[in-house]
Amino acid sequence: MPWKRSHYTHLLQLSNGDGVAYNGFSGAIVKLSAGAFRKAGELIDSIPEGEALPSSVEDESLFKHLVAGGFVVDKEFDELGAIEAQYQRERQNSQFLLTILPTFGCNLGCDYCFVGKKSGKMSRERQDRIIEFVTERFASHSIPSMNVDWFGGEPLLALDVIEYLSKSFLQLCKRYDTPYSAQAITNGTMISERSVEVLTKAGVDRLQITLDGLKQMHDERRPSKLRVISSFEQTVFGLERVVGKFLVRLRINVDKHNLNEAWALLDFFAARGWLGPDKEFFPYLARISPFTDACASVASEVCSVDDFQEMNLAWMKRLDSLGVPVAFQGLYQFPEPKMYNCGAIGSNGFIFNPNGEVHKCGLAVDDSSEAIGNIDDVLDPNHPNLKKWQQWSPLLNPVCRGCEFLPSCLGGCPRNQMQMREVQKKENCQYYMQHENRILTTHLEMAGL
Repeated sequence: MPWKRSHYTHLLQLSNGDGVAYNGFSGAIVKLSAGAFRKAGELIDSIPEGEALPSSVEDESLFKHLVAGGFVVDKEFDELGAIEAQYQRERQNSQFLLTILPTFGCNLGCDYCFVGKKSGKMSRERQDRIIEFVTERFASHSIPSMNVDWFGGEPLLALDVIEYLSKSFLQLCKRYDTPYSAQAITNGTMISERSVEVLTKAGVDRLQITLDGLKQMHDERRPSKLRVISSFEQTVFGLERVVGKFLVRLRINVDKHNLNEAWALLDFFAARGWLGPDKEFFPYLARISPFTDACASVASEVCSVDDFQEMNLAWMKRLDSLGVPVAFQGLYQFPEPKMYNCGAIGSNGFIFNPNGEVHKCGLAVDDSSEAIGNIDDVLDPNHPNLKKWQQWSPLLNPVCRGCEFLPSCLGGCPRNQMQMREVQKKENCQYYMQHENRILTTHLEMAGL
């Protein structure tokens, strides 16, 4: 039968002269010798996209590998249609993903925080309503798995909320034989023996903690509201309690001011004995951006996508040399086909803030106009804020429909697309078109391919 090159096939040359074929839709990666890499290029690069490959290609020994990996496909196969069908199917059967803010309160005053200035802790009555919501969801829906993210504010300021809700969640998952996982996104300053005990019993096995530099830099960027206390020292003390007990993703928020100073943190981590193949301690860089109006003032400090990615590539290589298992990890931007691109567009993704509002997008938790309802009321399935998430699809965008990076991007952040945030949209495209393949080859070379 006639064959064509997949629109999502990428032929990438490695630094040693060998190459790889990577397909963004199937996720297949095949290492090729220098000779086979040239042959693959001759077989599938010489024919205009969409046109049938010559029948003689089937006689080539390499051809069966190209077919198996989805690098070439049946000429009549509608790849875009298959992606769209998969996207709609998976978003309807998504993981039960709850993000819960036990409190808006926080003991730090970071100027780039996107949550805003609301305050208040979640009442017991609203906690009980969340339990009722989750119980009803289990009774009326097929739940493949459940994941809870504890967010804030600083969630560890409301340990009793985490403890109370988690007990019911774990009981429900046991009753329905449903896998359960949870993480806490914390600034790390409130980690104590008590909080470690509560988090462990609550089924939390992952923590995201932030350090933005060594003491002076971190304390300037993430100051304690008490001012007389070093948030850096508090966070390091907390890290000492959890490294080796939880999987820790150590987030380093970077902009023009601290991008290069992040290197000093690696020496600090190594001296503490936190880095290595068995430590489950993963420091990663995160580029600061004016995500919401609450942090719009940081716009002038943002580093460029190119500068960030150059640093990120060097960062990955340095971590690899220090024994941190970086290769093939999504945390370090290893590209993989996405089933759907964000919990907000999944039918089973919900965010509860302390005021009882129910949201879909974590970047809008303090914006009441973006809520899809309130936990005190019955959620309206026709609420316009809910409908916009249900109806959004990257396949509605003609640029996305034609993009060779669609399977691993899926249009990027839906909120940026919906709100026509042109700078963020442009930067997202810039990353995929200019940097994704470089990052992929870095992963492969770190893995010894």
